[in-house]
Amino acid sequence: MPGLFWIAANFFVYSFLWMWFRKPGPVDFVRAIRYWLSPCLSRHPGSAEDRALRYLTEVYGSGLPSFWMNRFFLGLGVVGCVSAMLILGHALYALYLSPGASTDSQLPLALPITMVIGLFAPLLVVFLENWRKPLTGRRTSAINRIFGTIDLAVEVSDTLRQKYPEASDIPSPWAFPIRPDYAVFSSEKSFFTAYGLFAASSLYVAHSVPRFLDTVIFLFSLYFVPVILSGMFAAFGSWGSNKAVLMAYPVSVFLRDVRILQNEDRWRLQ
Repeated sequence: MPGLFWIAANFFVYSFLWMWFRKPGPVDFVRAIRYWLSPCLSRHPGSAEDRALRYLTEVYGSGLPSFWMNRFFLGLGVVGCVSAMLILGHALYALYLSPGASTDSQLPLALPITMVIGLFAPLLVVFLENWRKPLTGRRTSAINRIFGTIDLAVEVSDTLRQKYPEASDIPSPWAFPIRPDYAVFSSEKSFFTAYGLFAASSLYVAHSVPRFLDTVIFLFSLYFVPVILSGMFAAFGSWGSNKAVLMAYPVSVFLRDVRILQNEDRWRLQ
């Protein structure tokens, strides 16, 4: 039985890694994090890159005017995400590697408090500031203010597409999810297949319905951590110019938005 347990546990781990690092799009979560953690180079005012980055800042930024306020709330958000990952990882460890242990045992009280403050405070700020306006309205206003018309925005997007061939108008939902459920349903079969493998492997080793349900809930919660982390960087990070290989990430997000706006414009004209 121990041998079967470890086979099932390994299957569980490999299933998790397959879903976590799978790259459904050319611009993935790893490339997005590399972009956010790399120091930005100076912008070139008036360039196609600068206009695209200004658009992304206006649409997805927090709306806070101070650089240091944005950095402060970004730090809170990252700490909150790390705390959430530690809590969920500990809960899974307690379920399967420490039989009989409580999922909240040996956890310092400061950790869940840090998670709540670290996640709630930045989300409250963005919903009170820039995100009070609907996403569609923010996109349209930014297009009109920065480009003038959607046709001029399309011209800029075509220029960027040629300049950064690695960019795509379908970035991975892990790299830039608009909302958590967007990442789920955009992944389609890949997400549900991987989650089915989770459920099957955990059902084999759980030996009880409560442990199985706890595992499913913890894993689903763990899935949202990188989604929220990407959102924190998008809202409070600096959309700035960078090396060409890293610029493919913000260019992909911009191309995606222009494609969406084009489709909405065509739909209105029909």
